[in-house]
Amino acid sequence: MTSKSNTFKFEPIIPELKHGFNPFDLNYWQDSQKFKELISNPAELNYFKDQIEKRHDFKFRNEIAQIIRNQYKSVEIDGCVATNIDLLQKDQTFTIICAHQPCLMGGPLYWIYKIVSTIKLCQTLKRHYSDYNFIPVYYCGSEDHDFEEINHIHVFNQKLEWKSKPGYAVGKMSLNEIPEFFETLLTFFSNSEQANQFLNKNLQWIRQSEKYVDYYRHFVNELFGSYGLLFFNPDDKDAKTLFSPVIKQELLHQFIQKYVHASIPAIENLGFLAQVNPRELNLFYHHPEGRKRMVFESGLYKLIDASNTWNQEEILYELETKPELFSPNVLLRPLFQEYIFPNLAFVGGGGEIAYWLELKTSFDSVNIPYPLIFRRFSAIYFEAGILQKISKTSFSKIDFLDSINHLESNFVNNQTSTYILNPADFITINKLLEKIKVDSSQLDQSTRTSIESEIHKITKSLEHIENKHLKSIKNKFENELVQIRKIKDQLFPNQTIQERYQNFLPYYFKHGKSYVDFLVQMYEPGENKLYLIEETLT
Repeated sequence: MTSKSNTFKFEPIIPELKHGFNPFDLNYWQDSQKFKELISNPAELNYFKDQIEKRHDFKFRNEIAQIIRNQYKSVEIDGCVATNIDLLQKDQTFTIICAHQPCLMGGPLYWIYKIVSTIKLCQTLKRHYSDYNFIPVYYCGSEDHDFEEINHIHVFNQKLEWKSKPGYAVGKMSLNEIPEFFETLLTFFSNSEQANQFLNKNLQWIRQSEKYVDYYRHFVNELFGSYGLLFFNPDDKDAKTLFSPVIKQELLHQFIQKYVHASIPAIENLGFLAQVNPRELNLFYHHPEGRKRMVFESGLYKLIDASNTWNQEEILYELETKPELFSPNVLLRPLFQEYIFPNLAFVGGGGEIAYWLELKTSFDSVNIPYPLIFRRFSAIYFEAGILQKISKTSFSKIDFLDSINHLESNFVNNQTSTYILNPADFITINKLLEKIKVDSSQLDQSTRTSIESEIHKITKSLEHIENKHLKSIKNKFENELVQIRKIKDQLFPNQTIQERYQNFLPYYFKHGKSYVDFLVQMYEPGENKLYLIEETLT
């Protein structure tokens, strides 16, 4: 099936390992039922009624609405955002959450795919369950301190960086050095009015903001505010105050480690390795010198560099008086979001789902409902220029999803008129050698072993002859092969799937909001397909 809009058309296909996905990801994506021991329900639309029942008594509606409202005070919000904040207070309202670090300009493409998947799932649920409201939420990983993961983008196969000093939670970072990045980015799109307007807006938001997370809220709201997406910054005192009972449980009982270790055998029994190994204490602390990991040793709570130490009474007092200084790690963070939102489903990629599947028993132990886990969509984007280049080869766009070795071999094999040595002759010789090997089975063991050794030598010699012949043909068609490699490199840059490398800006600056609108229109939750998107520019 192929579908299209005025500017794009798309074709959903079944994702495979050769497309760049790992086995765990593919298995969950295509059949979440296989993981029933590790989840509440499969990722299917008909299970949402059950999730709604589990969340009907959510108790922090007014509090979370006010937290979000406060976070948006400096943003000119779309009416859809304001409406959704108010709707959070109603008993029939529920959220669908995706989460990601605040990567510069969104980072790789899958960031936008993740958010679009969340938005479209809400729209789809409204059609199926019209009595309820479903609000998309982007949980911004502003407390992460891995600056090198968020400080760059790849545009036109070039890496552009925001140069600054790492170590602090990225959302707290100042914006003094970031305008230089935008000045460089502007030179890449100097002929685009859309780019100039958008990037200059970003510079304006930077001037208005004290911290990176405040700027990033403007950036996300510009792209998705019209869809009612709510931006949540977890580095918030009021939100941490709500969550402090669970933080206290982790401090006193280290329950994450206990229950994740109990879950890992079920993952291994399915043939996979655990994504994240839990620490004894799954918390960080916002120290004046940066976000630091907490440890529990000999009855004392410490920072990893021993810059602070507390006994039990002192750490509980610290939590009571300064909850904003405590920061959940990758395994405790999911419990934070599910505790403070009336959430039904989490939308993520393969890596995220892998660690979420370690956590079901941890959720149960503190009586937090475990959400449905939906795999975001994936796509490969074929620009008009790439499609034109593909049309000049003997391959289709789907052929270019195969490995480069497979493409080159197929190309050479199709050049039948160029063969000096007939491939059929090699097949004939190998069949004869196999016949000799079978016939020699009636001989004594020593003779049989000697003959098999000689046959092996001949087979290897034939392979060398074939390879030399193939290399000679490849040399003859080097220009054509170079073009094939260039196409493959553009679709799988840096030998990885496009969505994990390329930024969305070139497409957004070319098509504007219609690019995002198309993605929302295209995706069908539960379809579980890889989308091949074609630009249909004339």
